[in-house]
Amino acid sequence: MSDVYGIIRESLMAFNIPADMITPEATLTDLEMDSLALAEFALILEDRLGVKIGDADITKDASIADLVSALTNTYVQVGP
Repeated sequence: MSDVYGIIRESLMAFNIPADMITPEATLTDLEMDSLALAEFALILEDRLGVKIGDADITKDASIADLVSALTNTYVQVGP
């Protein structure tokens, strides 16, 4: 997919989520992410992507594909 997908995937694996469960269709609820895990996940992504991510950007019902799309469109700047 994209670099953002790879960063999300690696970040989720830090929560001991099996790689085969991390698919574009999976929601954060499917991956059993509770509110504390979501907050930690957002901090990890902020650090990895170098941006501030709002609470509304990462929700339990968001799929990985939704998250990739939102982060790509909102936060990732295309270099020259």
